[in-house]
Amino acid sequence: MTFEVINNPAFVQPAGFSRRQFKMLDQLYCLCATYKILTYRTVECNFDDGVASYTYYKSSNQAPYLQFIIRKVGPRSTMFELYKYGKGRIAKSSVFERVYDKLCAEFPSLRSC
Repeated sequence: MTFEVINNPAFVQPAGFSRRQFKMLDQLYCLCATYKILTYRTVECNFDDGVASYTYYKSSNQAPYLQFIIRKVGPRSTMFELYKYGKGRIAKSSVFERVYDKLCAEFPSLRSC
């Protein structure tokens, strides 16, 4: 029997949502607004339920195009989800970068995320 040590840097990261992660979501919106892909966004927080959402809109009078949800599911764990209008949930992970990469993939006209 052999024991193998698995190094997962996402496991040791602190639970919650960091300022850097929020800036990444906001910079993506700003980049999309520059190319006129998106024109409106909302940020909502419900501290009682432990849920926050960053919603992207193509225009202010249309349904949400994409919604990035941050959900606290335990004392030391956070779940990130991505929903697309008309398609439902397209990504769910406890690792922010995985869901963020899926979010960037929804904008193929951007050069880089």
